[in-house]
Amino acid sequence: MKRFGLIILIIAGITAACSEDFLETAPTNQISDADVFTTVQGCQTVLDGVLRDMRAFRANHDQFGVKALDHAMDLMGEDMVMARFHWFGWDYQLDNNQAEYRRSGWTWSQFYRIINNVNNILVNIDDATATSPEERANVKAQALALRGYSYHNLAEMFQQTYAADPSAPGVPIYLEPTQEGNPRAPLSEVYQRAAADLDEAIALMTANPVGRRHISNINLNVAHGLRARVALYMQDWAAARDHAAAARQGVPINTRTQFAAGFDSYQAQSWLWGLEIDDEQSTIYASLFSHLDMTVPGYTGLNLAPKLVSARLYDKMQDGDIRKELIGPYTIATGVTYDFINLKFNAGRPGGKEFAADYVMMRPEEMLLIEAEARAELGDNNGSQALLQELWDARFEVAPVVTETGQALLDAIYLERRIELWGEGFSMRDIRRLQRPLDRTGSNHQAYATSPLYLELPANDPLFIYQIPQSEIDNNDQITAGDQNP
Repeated sequence: MKRFGLIILIIAGITAACSEDFLETAPTNQISDADVFTTVQGCQTVLDGVLRDMRAFRANHDQFGVKALDHAMDLMGEDMVMARFHWFGWDYQLDNNQAEYRRSGWTWSQFYRIINNVNNILVNIDDATATSPEERANVKAQALALRGYSYHNLAEMFQQTYAADPSAPGVPIYLEPTQEGNPRAPLSEVYQRAAADLDEAIALMTANPVGRRHISNINLNVAHGLRARVALYMQDWAAARDHAAAARQGVPINTRTQFAAGFDSYQAQSWLWGLEIDDEQSTIYASLFSHLDMTVPGYTGLNLAPKLVSARLYDKMQDGDIRKELIGPYTIATGVTYDFINLKFNAGRPGGKEFAADYVMMRPEEMLLIEAEARAELGDNNGSQALLQELWDARFEVAPVVTETGQALLDAIYLERRIELWGEGFSMRDIRRLQRPLDRTGSNHQAYATSPLYLELPANDPLFIYQIPQSEIDNNDQITAGDQNP
């Protein structure tokens, strides 16, 4: 019988790598793999390792955790231009989705590592020694939330959007550690699994309030935010509205000054969830800021793979908007000047974190926009307008008045997502979710096109999603070549 090869345990390697001051973890020579799950503290250690793995560099410089996938999602879309072919060039060309390619295999492995490790927690946590019931409930809730987060990401990476066909084949579901493969579950079941995990996490955190250890740990706000994302994809508008509103309770949106602060430090801005990085743990060239930020001497700043804002998106932005004011000509370290450089990500400024920049995972503005979209879909034009106005009031010196209703209001919200969340990983995700075609025409993509570069593709094109990795087909009896995506 073939063995399921990609779900692997990472406890020993990752707990050893967890050296953050805020992680009170035991050295690996003092806590064995067999014993780690006997205490809730040990389970927390595994969670810390999972979070570390989510921002860890692997074999190639376009593999540095989940933000590498977010960067790929932006480059596959319309609003980010790659001026020179380098790392992530295949993503920009949408030539990255085949079964034998690195991107599909790495994405699959990244999220199933999370799932397998939190499954180890979940099958042991109820019997683990705990200092309090609240501590046990909190660790269990974090594990459930990470599993829900992972299944949602896998579902959206390896199948077209839920709204296109909920019965389409999704990904295998595992609720306990195993090396035996399962078949592809229907997309509806994968989304229901993600929703159920997040609902349970929310219930546990609500009933057992515990202070947050660190910005990287999932708390009640983040669990609501992840649930809002799932509801958005499922077009469960009432749930999306309610969870998005709950996610940003007590967390203000960023001011103009905060928005322009560099996006390199959770302490300088208002984030719901982030992955902190310090000088010791920085992955330097294999990092998001190396690939995205012109102000640090990485792949982008050294003119190896500069990233620009789409000229067509820039033209849609209104004057007086701080987000537009951050875009313009910029001369990089090599002396070359590019137009449409976005200094939203600006870790190289005086006092910036440079290569030790933190990774933003969720912001209150994303939740505001989810709630606004959900309210518009539910016919609550006034509520949706008020939310969009709240965002504009925080981005403009003198904000225009939101007057749109109906489809025009929805279109305004879609545009706001593109502007506000640029560089945070939502471009291709929203194209897929809204079943829109890819349209890079009439912009500066053509000026930097490296053949072949798709400028137009129809909605739900097979190139928008990844094929099941060939290694999974080879090692999982329950998935054959006939189960492959087109």
